Amino acid sequence: AIRDIKKQAARSTIIDKSLLKEKNDDLSRVKILLLGGADAGKSTILKQMRILHMSGFSDEEMHSFHKHLRFNVFQIFHEVAIGVQECITSIAENEKHLIYRFAEGLSWYMGLDDEKENDILLSFLEMKCVLSFMEQFPNYSSLPDNAHYYFPKLATLLSPEYMPTSEDILHLRIPTTAVNEINFSFATSTIRLIDVGGQRTYRKKWIHCFDGVAAVLFVASMAAYDQALDEVDVMIKPVLHKDLLSPAHADKPKLPNRLRDSAQLFGEMLRSTFLLASAFILFLNKKDLFAKKLPVHPLNKYISGYTGRNTEQASEYLKEYFLKRKSKKDKDRKIYSHYTCATDTKNVEFVFKAACDIVLTKNLNSSGIQ
Repeated sequence: AIRDIKKQAARSTIIDKSLLKEKNDDLSRVKILLLGGADAGKSTILKQMRILHMSGFSDEEMHSFHKHLRFNVFQIFHEVAIGVQECITSIAENEKHLIYRFAEGLSWYMGLDDEKENDILLSFLEMKCVLSFMEQFPNYSSLPDNAHYYFPKLATLLSPEYMPTSEDILHLRIPTTAVNEINFSFATSTIRLIDVGGQRTYRKKWIHCFDGVAAVLFVASMAAYDQALDEVDVMIKPVLHKDLLSPAHADKPKLPNRLRDSAQLFGEMLRSTFLLASAFILFLNKKDLFAKKLPVHPLNKYISGYTGRNTEQASEYLKEYFLKRKSKKDKDRKIYSHYTCATDTKNVEFVFKAACDIVLTKNLNSSGIQ
């Protein structure tokens, strides 16, 4: 009996130690949620954390680079072809066919072998109408952000022997369709960073990630001020009888502005009952693209009320545009904001460290960061 009591006591001690360890681990683990609209740069920030605090990208991700690159390039050329049709008045007869093919969609290239694809992609870049368009409209509103990165080195990137760099992978655009999570050490804590899909159709799934969130990193694209939401990203509305009887050529409704949608989402997240105790950090991303766009696309054309004259004033106006989304109840709530460039590793490292050091250390002691 005494032997059994000793065994039970030893087992109880082990269980107590295990529970204490789990409790301490939970206290030192900080859950941070990456939120924001589609194409804001959340996944790029997640990739940067993998580069900075983990082992970078796996061999499988390196090998899949060419597949994603080709799809990205076809998406870019689709937008370029539409832009050429809209903006270039004269297109050479021998160039019209390829422009029309790219403008009509992406499905036609399915089944082409890699060599044939390469020839098509490289010949597209050399066409006079495309060169003229890129020279006259380098900041065309619907042109994907990674176009200017991939264009100059496309011939090298498409080579099957080419080994991609971390920067090449950072510029890939791969829509997040599932919750991605990484865990890494920062100072004396473990950061649990969670990235969710930004498209409207995925937002209803976010609530499953809201439990125990210490801080929200809300990422907004500053360069989206002159962009509209994609048609597939707009909430589906019921078809009414009058819509069925309306003429087929009726004008389509104007799509919502992408920046306004992001600011509205920011306000909704601030008011979420699940996130009232969470610290909020606003990452105003793509500051480099924003600075390039402003001289060509004035901010006051898209956001009413702006009267500034330079990039600094425009940046400050956008920051206030988001911060005004606070309700009366949380008017004294501190929200930290930073201007970021998610593809710049040094910038992201500095900003993320500042966010953790200032916000988490000061306001989240209960979560274990001392």
